[in-house]
Amino acid sequence: MERFQEELSEAGRCLRTADHVVSITYPLVKDNRLLLSVLENLFRAGSCAMASLLHYEEMFKRLPKIGEDYSSRIRLFRMECVPRYSLGSGCCAVMDELKSLHDDHEASAVEFSRKDCIVVCSDRYSFRRVTAAMLKSYISVVKLMLSEVEGVVASYEGVFGRSSRGAKAR
Repeated sequence: MERFQEELSEAGRCLRTADHVVSITYPLVKDNRLLLSVLENLFRAGSCAMASLLHYEEMFKRLPKIGEDYSSRIRLFRMECVPRYSLGSGCCAVMDELKSLHDDHEASAVEFSRKDCIVVCSDRYSFRRVTAAMLKSYISVVKLMLSEVEGVVASYEGVFGRSSRGAKAR
């Protein structure tokens, strides 16, 4: 299995986990700490989907060797992949917001639960709220991004011998 295919399956797994937790588990349990798990899985899903398309482009020599850091990946994704495949520009904005929330959560001095949200406090005492409704809207954007990436990758599945309609290796 190629690296971009592994990244794509990991993105799908993380997205399904995030969607299940926010739509089924969270309403039953009502534990706001689950929202942080959804945030982590959602950021991982978006990052893996983005990395999958970048590795796909790198394999076909359309992109140079990509770095392992997030900032170089999002820059390449925004400048090369979004215009080439007419991906929704909202996916980059959501990825930036997810990255910001993820970094704030990782570096936070204090996190606490308040009614129906988690409040993440930075070391400068700026507050960020994470709610289930906000995460559901992000999930819908990441789902759309993942389906667009799957569509791009599926158009060349025959090259890898995994499709019945594509060319098979002899």
